[in-house]
Amino acid sequence: MSMPMATGVSERSSLLGTLIGACVTLIVGLAVRGLPFVRVTAAAKWCSARAIRAASERQISRAFGWIDSGSRLIPFRVACLERSLAALLLLSFSRCGVIWCMGVRGLPFTSHAWISDLDGRPLGEAESVTDYRIMLEISPLIELDRRST
Repeated sequence: MSMPMATGVSERSSLLGTLIGACVTLIVGLAVRGLPFVRVTAAAKWCSARAIRAASERQISRAFGWIDSGSRLIPFRVACLERSLAALLLLSFSRCGVIWCMGVRGLPFTSHAWISDLDGRPLGEAESVTDYRIMLEISPLIELDRRST
C-alpha cells in the first residue's frame, strides 16, 4: 500500500513500478550505508542539476508509490532518508525537479528528510514536517543558478 500524499493524492504501483522502485531504493540504500555522506549529497546535487522542469504532483505521487511498494522487497529498513533520496533519483530519470531537504527539531531531538515541490511545499509528508528546521537543502533552482553564473 502506498503512502497517501499530503495533497490527498495517492498512486497504486504496478508490478513494473514496484520493481523499479525496489531497484532505485536498493541503490540508494546501499549508497547511504556504504559511502561517505558528502558523496551521497554530491550524487543528490547531480540528480537535482539534471532537472529541466518541475515535477508534477502526479509524477511525485507515482514515484512515492513505486518506492513504497518496492521497499517491501528490500532486505533493510527504508526510512525517510532513503525514501526521499530514492524519489529524487527516480524523478531525475525523467529530468523532473524537486527540492530535497534534511531538517531537525528538538525536545526530543529528531531529524527527518523529505522532498518539496519547487514552491517549497513538502510532499508525501505529514503537516508536522513544517516543525523541522531545514539544515540542508538541495534544489534544482540553486543548481541552475550556479550553472548560469
